[in-house]
Amino acid sequence: MIETLITRVDDQPREEFEWGWIAWLKSRALSPDATMTVGVCQINPGMSNPLHFHPNCEEVLLVRSGRCLKTIGDEQIEMAPGDCIRVPKGERHRARCISDEPLVCEIVYDSPDRKTVIVEK
Repeated sequence: MIETLITRVDDQPREEFEWGWIAWLKSRALSPDATMTVGVCQINPGMSNPLHFHPNCEEVLLVRSGRCLKTIGDEQIEMAPGDCIRVPKGERHRARCISDEPLVCEIVYDSPDRKTVIVEK
């Protein structure tokens, strides 16, 4: 029974973008009884995901490798492996990889149906 609850990142399809990729591990689309959305994201060196916000959920991001400059609203903070940040619901944010290696992070949302609104690319 527990085997059916496991999702392996290497087995999941990746959403590819010009800046990197996201692999979704848990969401309502993947597990109808899920109460959260969980994914792994990679941002390539020198690249940034678009400025965006989530109108229906907050985000928690945990850096696993690489470094980034995380922008939330008008503030910026440099993040490194082991750093974790919470992005409040509705707050505009983005991450830019500032290391020579890709930024890899785990992302968790408190909704099984995360919504994203792109503000600017």
